[in-house]
Amino acid sequence: MSVAGCSLLSEKPVEAYRLQDMQVLQQQRQWYFEGRLALADERDSFSASVSWRHRLDRDDIELAGPLAQGKLVISVSADMVSVDDGDIRKEFRGPVEDVLAEQLGVMMPVDALRYWVLGLPDPEQSFVEQADGFFQAGWRVGFKEMQHVNAVVLPRKINAEKDKTRIKLIVDQWDLS
Repeated sequence: MSVAGCSLLSEKPVEAYRLQDMQVLQQQRQWYFEGRLALADERDSFSASVSWRHRLDRDDIELAGPLAQGKLVISVSADMVSVDDGDIRKEFRGPVEDVLAEQLGVMMPVDALRYWVLGLPDPEQSFVEQADGFFQAGWRVGFKEMQHVNAVVLPRKINAEKDKTRIKLIVDQWDLS
């Protein structure tokens, strides 16, 4: 009589965040991810699924509430921010953070977030490195979990806090092509 057994393969643990390991991503000109986002401050909060496509000169961020309710598409280019809720598309000029604070009711630092999601500080601003992240522009950015994507390690769980504003992002799927 033979007994068939199954072997338990232990997954290789994903490394902890290390800024020097992220520097290779400075050259990444385009990327896409899907995940979940929660934004909160003392006045308001919301959570949504998020799809973010970054190209050299443009970011397209799609937010959808629970059960795909309340879909919002935000497109950011050098001199323009457009917000499309499915019924009305509005275009704005000015700093993206100001536009989105007014439109979403919560501060979302998109210019810096496009770097933070890759585990990098915004190269336009100074920062102070910490064990699991960095401080930049008043934000404490922490990387709680990393994941292997192709030959690189990318953030999976990101927390950012400034004053009473909190951003939590979980990246479920990356595409670097």
